[in-house]
Amino acid sequence: MGFMTFSSWRASFASLFVLLTLVLGAAAQSLGLALDEAVLDDANLVCYSKKLTFEQDASELFNDGQLYGLAKLAFEEMRTKFQGDGIRSRRQPGLMAAMAVGKDIYLTSDVEGGSFLYTYAGTGLNPDVVLALERCQTALQQDTDLPVDQQHRAKASCAGVFAVHQYYLDPDVTEEARKDPPPTRIVAYGKPGMSGPIGPQSACGGGGQMRDGVLTWGCKQFMEDEDITVPQEPEPAGISLPNPFPPFTDKQISILSPGRGDN
Repeated sequence: MGFMTFSSWRASFASLFVLLTLVLGAAAQSLGLALDEAVLDDANLVCYSKKLTFEQDASELFNDGQLYGLAKLAFEEMRTKFQGDGIRSRRQPGLMAAMAVGKDIYLTSDVEGGSFLYTYAGTGLNPDVVLALERCQTALQQDTDLPVDQQHRAKASCAGVFAVHQYYLDPDVTEEARKDPPPTRIVAYGKPGMSGPIGPQSACGGGGQMRDGVLTWGCKQFMEDEDITVPQEPEPAGISLPNPFPPFTDKQISILSPGRGDN
């Protein structure tokens, strides 16, 4: 009986060890997230990002809860890098978006340090995402008699907008796919503002509000206009990661539009 008890204990310990190994392995999964040095050097703005490419379509590998789990993992990895990168607390991004399109997932933080995309408006470097923002504002204005704000309520500094921006800048994306992207999902994880609770976040701009005499809009309206699906934020128990984590290759795409850094 004693021998059987010892054997059972040993088997249980072995099972527990395997379980802990799997859990710790998932927790230790590195995504290679990195600071965008180009935009930091050129515009003194802080953004973390990485493009992950998988062997299968992301829709087959990540359900909605797992896509939120990936955004959470990227958010947590980003926070471990602030000190080493010398990013002070007031300049630290607070959100991480994960945008799944085809076999790719674009991980992008919000941008801290000031407005960026709208500085391109009217220049020869006007990127596709700014044109998309302008189309969104025009469409919103056509649907109401109220004056609609010319710009995104957060000055287009949100993580989701920059994930779309990365997609448009990606040299691996064909011109056809830029004009007509495959089905796309986007989620965000982090904290709203400087002191909000950390967790899955909805797209900003829900329920247009009047401010300074104009109707405001944000990522909610922008994602709808871009035909991008924003899955409902899950409860904490609904956030997970695939196990085992699928293999991937990674690449960083600077949010700095081509040509600007040459000026």
